[in-house]
Order: sequence, then structure tokens, then C-alpha cells
Amino acid sequence: MTQTFIFEELDEATREYLLAVRDSAGEGAPGVFAPTTSTMPGCGCIAGPIILVVTALMTLTTWINLIYDDPVKLAFLQTAGFLIGGWLLFAGIRTWTNQRSKSVAGNWVYVDPLHLYEAYHEQVAVTRLDDVIKGTYRHNTNDSSYQNSIVKIIRGNNPSITVKLKDPQRAEQMVSFLNYLAWARGPEGGDRAKLPPLSLGALASSVALHDAEPRDHEGNLDLNRVRLDIRTLPEEPKREGRAAPHILPYIVLLIAGVGIFFLMAQVINPVVRDEAIYQAVIKEPCEPWYLRLYLLDERNTAHREEVLRRLSREYDEVVAKLQNRPGDPNLRQGMINLLNSLKIAEQPVVSLKVTELAGPPGGQERVEKLRDGLVGTIQEHKSNPTATTFEYLTASGGILGELALLMPAVQPPPGVTFEKPRTARGLQLIEFAQMPEDAPHAHLEVAYQLMPDLTATGSLLLSVVVEIRTSPDGDPVARYQEATRRINRNAVDAELTQLQDRLLEGLVGKTPTAQ
Repeated sequence: MTQTFIFEELDEATREYLLAVRDSAGEGAPGVFAPTTSTMPGCGCIAGPIILVVTALMTLTTWINLIYDDPVKLAFLQTAGFLIGGWLLFAGIRTWTNQRSKSVAGNWVYVDPLHLYEAYHEQVAVTRLDDVIKGTYRHNTNDSSYQNSIVKIIRGNNPSITVKLKDPQRAEQMVSFLNYLAWARGPEGGDRAKLPPLSLGALASSVALHDAEPRDHEGNLDLNRVRLDIRTLPEEPKREGRAAPHILPYIVLLIAGVGIFFLMAQVINPVVRDEAIYQAVIKEPCEPWYLRLYLLDERNTAHREEVLRRLSREYDEVVAKLQNRPGDPNLRQGMINLLNSLKIAEQPVVSLKVTELAGPPGGQERVEKLRDGLVGTIQEHKSNPTATTFEYLTASGGILGELALLMPAVQPPPGVTFEKPRTARGLQLIEFAQMPEDAPHAHLEVAYQLMPDLTATGSLLLSVVVEIRTSPDGDPVARYQEATRRINRNAVDAELTQLQDRLLEGLVGKTPTAQ
């Protein structure tokens, strides 16, 4: 029957005996000692650094873009990876450095006249061997390359035992030791069977080592020629109490986990993420959308000034192009002021309100048509019609159409090809929306009225006022007003189309190719 002990639980005599055997590698012991190998330290020292490096590459670089995720969520993955990798590395190193520890058995096999001891880290398996009949070995090879040796211990009334060793010489010595024990205890062994187990073990060990019994010059068996440094042999290993639970590693593990999590979530990840996002958005060719994405995330703080300056250049470019175009100076200056105000806005959203103060039936349709004409038509492009997001936008007509022509899409750098078209930069600089109900004004307000002309039958009087604000609750930065003009009642739609063209020319100008 085999008993398994925690090494620290063995009685003191047995533990001291095994420590002496282990530390001397079996020299001067009443048995045969063979070190064994464990893949755990090596695996830990190899797998640990690999996990640490892979975790760092996955979460602290743009390798698979995880660095752009939420720092707190990412910290959970990092904590798991760094803890596992660090623990494997620590355990591997600890196993190697504890080979001589008095609290850890190590990795070895030792057989003496009474027992087979199989040590594996903190555990020792002990099997009684006083009924051994025979020992055999088998050397395993693969393409003439030695792999291992299997030692088989055959016992009388108990099942056989097999032991795997990595040293063919030790395997043969162990079998020689066992076979000598079986012979000495048998009928042919004579008085050898009466020897104390300690002496018999020392004798068998000498035979296994030298392939002959120690004899004096007269040929008599001479035990004085046998080296024996160990003077006691445990008769029956016993369990003494229980090993103290090793809670310190788990406490360290818990503290390390909490520390790693907070370090990554609060200190390292925000900084690394900030830098990664900045490098991604600032890389030329820049696009306003992505620059503004950096600014929209309040967690990004390290490069806000640089990103604002780069975004400002986009607006400066379109403003410079607008300044040289013909058009009403009041409308143009108002549009320029409006664009300049968007440099630091969280979102480049501008509210537009068109109002018909008075007019014949059909006013709502006229208002919507004029508003849509001023804004322009946006088309979303999707490779998959069921997709929830577009891949890029195009615009035609209106303010957006002109801005798209003034500020076209970025072009790929030399040697690079964009898989899909990009949205024009002009469309990324401004977005139009309805005026919020609780806002006192819109950024851009167009109010017109169509009053009956009492002096001419079939005519209407068209008057227009345009106000531009950089803030819905601020004063106008520009005001445009047309002199009242007489129009034909049957030509209202055409007159409003001409009004739309005049306003567009004043606000953003007209590109000749777009006419």
C-alpha cells in the first residue's frame, strides 16, 4: 500500500533521513537515489514570460486595438494575464530555488531496503518494499535517441510498481539493488538475511554501484569497506500533525491582483490609451471627425492643445478659401464667424431655422424646400444595405455641397490605397440640425414673408431677414436684409429658389463647376 505525505507532515526522523539522502544525492546512503525531472518549473519559466509579453502586447499596444477600449474593462484582462504569467514565472523560479529547502521534498526517487520513496515537489509517496521479488528495467529510445527508463518492481503479495527515470545508469543500479535485496533475503543469501536493514541496504547499494560484494583479501564479506554516512533507517514513516496552510501566497496573490488592477485602470491604461488615440488621430492625412473623437473623450487630456491646434487648421483652411469668394460680405462674415466658433465646440452642430412669417397657402412645403436647399443633400453609402452605420458620406447642393467641394476628402499617402472612399473634410466640419424647442434662437435663422401687394393685382411683396449667431442665446454676429421686392404671385417657387441661390452665394459662394 502506498501512502502519500506532505513532506512537512512526515515525522522528524523520516524527514531528516530523506533530506540527508537528497542533499547527498544518495552518496553514503543505504539505498539508490535517482533525481527525476519535472516539467512544471520549465513550463512556468517559459509560459509565464510568454503570457506576460502577450498580455502587454495585446493590451498596451495597437497590435489588436484593445488599447482603445475602456481602461477599467481592459484592466480586468490585464490583471488576469499578468497574474497568471507572473505566478507561473514565480512558481517555476521558486521550484528551482527550493531544491534544497527543508520544507519541500523536490523531485527524486529513492529506494532503500524497506521503502520506495517518490518525491514530487511538496509531496512524498511511500511504498513498503520488504517483499520485493525482482526488479527489471526497460530503456526506451526513439530513432536511437534515449528517452527514458522504466523500472518495474515486482513484489510478493502486492501489485508491481513502475518508476520512470531519465538516467539509464541509475535505472540499472536501482534494479541491481532490488535484485540483490531479493537474493540476500532468499535461501541463497545465507546470513545476509539476518543483517539489520541499514547494513543490508548499504551492502546492496555497494553491490549496485560496483557490481560486486565488498570482500577482504581473504574473500570474506567485509562491511567495513561499505561507505555508510547515514546511521538510522526509518522503520515506518509516520504523519506528525498537519502542515500549516500556505495562505501567504494567496494573500500576496490577492494584494497583487488588486494592485495590478488599480495600477493599470487608474495610472497606466489612461496614459497609454490617450497616447495611442492621439497617435492614431494626428497621423497624416488627418480628418476632422477623428480629431474631434479625441476631444470628445474627457479621459483624453495629454494632447488636447495639439489636437485643437490641428483641428483649427482645418477650419482656417476653409475660412481662407471662403474669404476670397464673391458674395454678400455680411453673410460671408457671419458664416466665417460661425465656422470659427466650431473649432472648440464639442460637436460641430449648427441649428438652422427657416420661417415664413406670412404668405399664401403651402408655406410649410416652401419652408422645408428652402431649408433643404440651403443645407444640401447628404447621401449615406453602405456596402451592406442592412448595415446600421454608413461607410462614407457625399453631399450635393447647398452649404454642405459647397464645403465638400472646397474641402475634399483626404488622399492616401504614397504607396497606400484606401479600400473605401473617404468623406469630404468639408462635411466633417459642420452638421445642421433643427433648432431645439427650448433654445431662444437658432445659429442660422432665415425669416421671410410674402405679403399681398395692395398696389398691384397678382403680386406679392417678398422681404427677407437673415441672422447668424455663434451661440443660440447670444446676439447676432451678422445680419442680412434684402429690400422688399415685388414678385409675381404665380412665381413664388422660382423666386424662393433665386433667394436660396443668393443666400448660398453670400454664405459660402458658388463653385463654377457646381453651377
